[in-house]
Amino acid sequence: MPILPAEPELYPDDLWSREEPSARITGDQRWWCLHAKPRQEKATARYLHSRGIPFYLPMVAREGRTPSGRKTRAIVPLFSGYLFLLGDEPQKLQAYRADSLVQILPIDDQIAIDRDLRRIDHMLRSGLAVEIEMSYPVGAPIRIVTGPLAGLVGVVTRRDDHDRFTAIVQFLKQGAAVALEDWQVEPIEDDRVASTYRGGLG
Repeated sequence: MPILPAEPELYPDDLWSREEPSARITGDQRWWCLHAKPRQEKATARYLHSRGIPFYLPMVAREGRTPSGRKTRAIVPLFSGYLFLLGDEPQKLQAYRADSLVQILPIDDQIAIDRDLRRIDHMLRSGLAVEIEMSYPVGAPIRIVTGPLAGLVGVVTRRDDHDRFTAIVQFLKQGAAVALEDWQVEPIEDDRVASTYRGGLG
């Protein structure tokens, strides 16, 4: 039996009870991707739930160990930093009042995201083991998008845990190790740039 999170993971409870996306996406209502501040996904979900705004926050159980070796289990977001709001423009603007968001991202293909989220929910409730995949694994080229180092590019060299990692960035013809979190960077799409920075660290 799957482990159900104590926090609200969706609203309303029958969000997925209707088979067709058209039954959910009606009029001005559409899916939005909410990019939350670090470890603020559940707080955002609680805020939306308290105001009756439909949302989905897929979550999974993650096991670990304390420094003393004791096993721990936590319910964490499947997509670190992200959850999904189903609403109109006023509801989207209301979500900003939670003060727990970095930004709200539009989603072009509404039918595809509705289908994918429904499949994810079905998979999570099936009881099958679902592994969390790192957004930026070791070796991934990234560009810093926020803070004083915004614009610099580099390569992930070590992951400390699910959210935090270390990257080597290049500036002034030198490399420096920088501690970052997933929400502070974006992937480098240009293959030529990516290969240059991979090669520069070899």
